[in-house]
Amino acid sequence: MRTRRWFQAALMLLLGLYLLETLLTGEIAYYINERFNWLAGLAGFILIALGTVNVIVLLSEPEQNKVTPHSAPNLLQDVPSAAHSMTARWYVLVILSVPLLFGIFLPAQPLGAAAINNSGVTFALNVSGAGEQAFSIAPTQRNVLDWVRAFSASNNVDEFSGLPADLVGFVYRDARFDETTEFMVTRFTVSCCVADAVAIGVIVRSEQASNFSADSWVRVQGKFEVRDFQGQRMPILIAESIEQVAMPERPYLFP
Repeated sequence: MRTRRWFQAALMLLLGLYLLETLLTGEIAYYINERFNWLAGLAGFILIALGTVNVIVLLSEPEQNKVTPHSAPNLLQDVPSAAHSMTARWYVLVILSVPLLFGIFLPAQPLGAAAINNSGVTFALNVSGAGEQAFSIAPTQRNVLDWVRAFSASNNVDEFSGLPADLVGFVYRDARFDETTEFMVTRFTVSCCVADAVAIGVIVRSEQASNFSADSWVRVQGKFEVRDFQGQRMPILIAESIEQVAMPERPYLFP
């Protein structure tokens, strides 16, 4: 029992420190919507406080409450009942250790093209009042989410013809695209956490398209033209320039 209580205290401290570390490094942005960062910080401080209290209690326990070969048969009598009831079972502690181990030993990275292959790309969104907001933003200031919202809210795709765009996203292709001239400049939107992430994108056409591999981050500047794609008329960004760029500090877009 005492070993389990020490393990539980250490796990609380490490989980709390890990949450705070991801906040300080910005890696928390790979997992949750930024508006929930304060909850992660609060959880980190609470876990550290609980772990510290557990350590203090363990260190201050009377000698007779500690496990020895002679006291082991009467363990449940010697350990305070409150401490016993608040100590998780081993299998629970092991399960709680798994995300910590993944966080420590696997490099943090945002979702990419592999995740899209599982869920597909969304061309339209349920915009509600967000469509009007997207139209209020200057064309060259709109990000991928703003353009997809504008496309979804419009009843006339021709109104986008000739509009300039300046977009940053990662390259994505699937079987629908001509690898030599087409790709999507893509971003993930995250409402709460990566579990509800949705991939959205804008189709790009350029003779330079084949120079950029999947998952590479690019900045695309050009103008929209309404053209056919898979039998549907839709705005396609005709690139005037494409350059490879570093991944943004916050790779996801938040609706």
